[in-house]
Amino acid sequence: MNWEFTVLDAILSMHTPLLDTFFKTITHLGDAGWFWILLALILLIFRKTRICGFCMLAGMAVGVLITNVGLKPLVARERPCWINDTVQLLVDVPKDYSFPSGHSQISFVSAAAIFGNNRKWGIAAFVLAALIAFSRLYLYVHFPTDVLAGMVIGIASGWSMSRLVRKKTYTKES
Repeated sequence: MNWEFTVLDAILSMHTPLLDTFFKTITHLGDAGWFWILLALILLIFRKTRICGFCMLAGMAVGVLITNVGLKPLVARERPCWINDTVQLLVDVPKDYSFPSGHSQISFVSAAAIFGNNRKWGIAAFVLAALIAFSRLYLYVHFPTDVLAGMVIGIASGWSMSRLVRKKTYTKES
């Protein structure tokens, strides 16, 4: 865990008022998954993107079960801002456990599901997901391994749901 504080402290040294505002804004896109859920619901409206929206929601459900219901209470890892409370946070102190990062998980679930249905949109979604994940480190509310685990769970859940739904859809059409 010492190396993780070294990484967080290095990121802390990058703070500027402009980056503070940027990453506070970016991180709020992942709050309770609202941005990704809204995007999935919008995609469900249109026939051409309906499968993508469904893949996102299905992947989110699996990811939330693994992350928030399963691992967070099981691992019960304290957040870096709980351990080092001398850091002035730019966001409210989170109340739930740190491992794995829910913001990273839901962002990468969505990006993987989008990528599985449309590579061009998926690349843009992965860029946004990476920014949201990095914001959690920048804001000192997650350790690097929390974010990495959220990314892995998210990509696995989003990719799996995308593959499963597309396979079922094409099997029915045949």
